[in-house]
Amino acid sequence: RSFTPEEHVPMTLGEKYVKATYRWLVTSENAYALVAELDRQVVGLVAMCDDSFSVPMFMACLPEFIESLVKHPSLMFTKRLWKRLLRRPDVSGQRAKEIVAYPKVAQMTIGAVDASVRGKSIFPKLISATKDYSKRRDIRAIRAGVYSTNVPCRRAFIKDGWTETPELATPDTVFFMTFL
Repeated sequence: RSFTPEEHVPMTLGEKYVKATYRWLVTSENAYALVAELDRQVVGLVAMCDDSFSVPMFMACLPEFIESLVKHPSLMFTKRLWKRLLRRPDVSGQRAKEIVAYPKVAQMTIGAVDASVRGKSIFPKLISATKDYSKRRDIRAIRAGVYSTNVPCRRAFIKDGWTETPELATPDTVFFMTFL
């Protein structure tokens, strides 16, 4: 409920695909999710993977991806979908190579807060909690990709002391890192 397909490209593939990604996050031994509750309702989450998640998660969700394309063949021609699925940071520069080679870097896969409770410091508390939990998992740094248009999320990372890493930017995503 936190995103529309225009805000979060995987939603273009439908609820079944999105649920498959969450299922992978909670069943993979290399991933975990932290949730925020308010009045016994989940109102936010941050999901993490101890390493790069794109390929393992995509492969785990491949049946749902194919099913979405079969049910909605017009998705095959959605430029934004393919652009998102095939995006890769340009890591040809020396600094980018150093960042990518840094050992034990966890990747934030998603962070979301229900629109009805935004502005109540839920996301900052979640990203702070990920640092504590990741340290216990022997992680040395965390990387997070944020859609460049998501200004509130970018502000939260900056306020929490994360460093923007333009060396990893893609046309629609900026990356932040925090070192533990």
